[in-house]
Amino acid sequence: MSCKIFKPDRSGCEKAFKAIDADGSGNLDLDELKKAFDLLGLQLSRNQIQSIVDIVDTDGDGQMSLNEFIHFVHICKNADAGDIKKILFLAADADCSNAIDQEELGYIFRKLGVNISTQQLGELMNLVSDNQDGTISYETFVALLDSLLGVK
Repeated sequence: MSCKIFKPDRSGCEKAFKAIDADGSGNLDLDELKKAFDLLGLQLSRNQIQSIVDIVDTDGDGQMSLNEFIHFVHICKNADAGDIKKILFLAADADCSNAIDQEELGYIFRKLGVNISTQQLGELMNLVSDNQDGTISYETFVALLDSLLGVK
């Protein structure tokens, strides 16, 4: 079940971000994102755009910073709308490293409404980590989800 995930081009993302950031604030608000999507011919409602922002908005300010935008591009570039596990993995992988660390796993669990303590999360990561650096791969993440959901 190998999964090829492509990293976004940071330079290209920075250029696009600057072009979209009409007011030069260093953050993309809903109006700027709506205009960008409209220009691309992607007719998304403000609610749909807000849902996208909510996924990548790690600082909770309701806007998209450059790093959050790069994360957003990472998700869009690699997501398959029919593969929720891959979308969840990409959403958790905030640093676009193709691996999830304890903080990122905790982030996605919170987004999913899973109540887990820091200690429980640490124990879980120690149990399932498949990389030398204490992170988990896509394949391990899928196996973890399947285990938690009782999927065989």
